[in-house]
Amino acid sequence: MIRLISAILVLLLCSCANQKAQQIAQGDKLFHSVHLGKNNVIGCISCHTLKPDVTTVGPSLYALNLRAEHLISGLTAEQYIKQSIINPDAYIVSGYSPAVMFAHYQDELSDDEINAIIAYLMSLK
Repeated sequence: MIRLISAILVLLLCSCANQKAQQIAQGDKLFHSVHLGKNNVIGCISCHTLKPDVTTVGPSLYALNLRAEHLISGLTAEQYIKQSIINPDAYIVSGYSPAVMFAHYQDELSDDEINAIIAYLMSLK
């Protein structure tokens, strides 16, 4: 009986790990797409880089998973990234102007797609 329970737990853990890997892969594809969503709006990579100290239209997202939880008190890194996607003017990074980032990704992307982008950004080392 214990072996059966252990086997079931291993299968569940493998399934969860596989789902997370698929979500991260989807987020990677979405992040690096030039156009996103139902109306082919501008994609993340068009304005953001993952390289340190490289400035494009928007701030570098290098190590965002490590910095995000310290940017707004009370928000986890995941919550900060989600807020930045669906309400980009809620917090403006120093040196950048408001109303530059497309503000309607929540209308263009599904919750699963937004969560995939978050999972991808959180997975970066």
